[in-house]
Amino acid sequence: MPNGGWLFELVALVVTLGVICYPTVVGVSGGSTKQFVCDDGYNGNNTELVLKNALLCGTGYNARQRPVKNQQDRVAMYIGADVMSVELVSNSNNKLELTVELSMQWFDIYLHWNKKEHGNINTLSLSEQDIWTPTVAAKSLLKSRVQSSNHCFQVKCHLSSNGEVIYTMLCTFEVDCLDNTHSWAFETRNCPLRIFTPGYNINQLSLFHFQRRLSYSVFGVYPYKITSFQMAIVNNTVTPEFRMDVVVERIVGPHLVIFLTMILLLMAVNLVITWFGIDAPCRGVMTFASLALHLMYTTILYWYSMTRMEPALKLANVLLGSSLITVLLVALLAYSEKMSKRDSSEVPRFLKTLYGTLSRNATLQPFLQLEYINLTKPKIKSTTENVEAHLTNHVTDVDPLPAAMASSKDTLEQNDSDEEVDLTNVKWSVFVQPFDRAIFCGIATTYVVMLVVLFLV
Repeated sequence: MPNGGWLFELVALVVTLGVICYPTVVGVSGGSTKQFVCDDGYNGNNTELVLKNALLCGTGYNARQRPVKNQQDRVAMYIGADVMSVELVSNSNNKLELTVELSMQWFDIYLHWNKKEHGNINTLSLSEQDIWTPTVAAKSLLKSRVQSSNHCFQVKCHLSSNGEVIYTMLCTFEVDCLDNTHSWAFETRNCPLRIFTPGYNINQLSLFHFQRRLSYSVFGVYPYKITSFQMAIVNNTVTPEFRMDVVVERIVGPHLVIFLTMILLLMAVNLVITWFGIDAPCRGVMTFASLALHLMYTTILYWYSMTRMEPALKLANVLLGSSLITVLLVALLAYSEKMSKRDSSEVPRFLKTLYGTLSRNATLQPFLQLEYINLTKPKIKSTTENVEAHLTNHVTDVDPLPAAMASSKDTLEQNDSDEEVDLTNVKWSVFVQPFDRAIFCGIATTYVVMLVVLFLV
């Protein structure tokens, strides 16, 4: 019996401490204001404590009952939300952590006072345990789990003298997202969120949205960009719902890196094209392939910049300039195909003059005489020399220049003394080679200027 009495007293002490401490712990964890404790001794100079005591104590006010006079009446509640941050849930590509600031407003007909009788106090800060507040839960898709208000923090509750209650809190919910198949390459996600009151039906609570809350924060959502944020109130279901449809996509950086990489690759293709012979099949294939890729990618980039991401418009303009250069390469290829079937004497005079001017420039000659890329040239030449020849003769003959290059070199040397260029024995492919080198320099300079302007702007 002595041992049993000691154990009983210990249990009673623990229960007593729990009853005393529970309201305080709940008030601290649930919000910034502690729960008010009624006391008949509030008759001092603290006007707010006296007012709280007059409203909440000895009046029969029950924080668990809806603030309506008749049970068939509905509580009209206004609700809104601001998106504060968007983060990707770790180890998941289809879930986001959405932090929203929920704001709710309603009237409590039992909590109002005369300001003149209570020191002109207009508002009171209360704990959500002191007065009636709705129970909030959230759900994303139909198969998603229900998330309670335990994910909410920084709860604030303000009561006005006319009974208006403004209830705000920050809540972090996991939102299941659906990929948009029409724009999958851009990682666009549609993330619906449903906030509802599981303890009340539409006959007890009606929801309305704040007109001023139909916006979202533009800061704090990195690395995502909210492209659409829509709210809707649904009161025709069993439980009134506040729905948010958030469409997010990755912010400018990752997309523009992909776009810029593709543009740089297309620019490199255009620069390589001029290093193949004008009559080489490889040049024709590369030129038309580059034109097709430029046109297709320019169209896609302009569409994307107009409908989804405006900063991509600058890259679209750069790509348009590269597309025009590709058109010029196609025109040069078509003109060369036409001229290669004619006699060299039919070359326009201004081209002959320009050819002679470029050829007589000693500074440009080494660059203008660079050989075309020859894919058909064998990498290992056969030889009939025997081993003894290599042992006795230490001087080897230098391979002669290709016939086309030799003809080009002879023509360039001839230009040093002749005013007019004789193109009778010069093939069109040799004649156009210096122009290819000049075109290469012009394209490279244009690209550098375009990229510099892009990054400076």
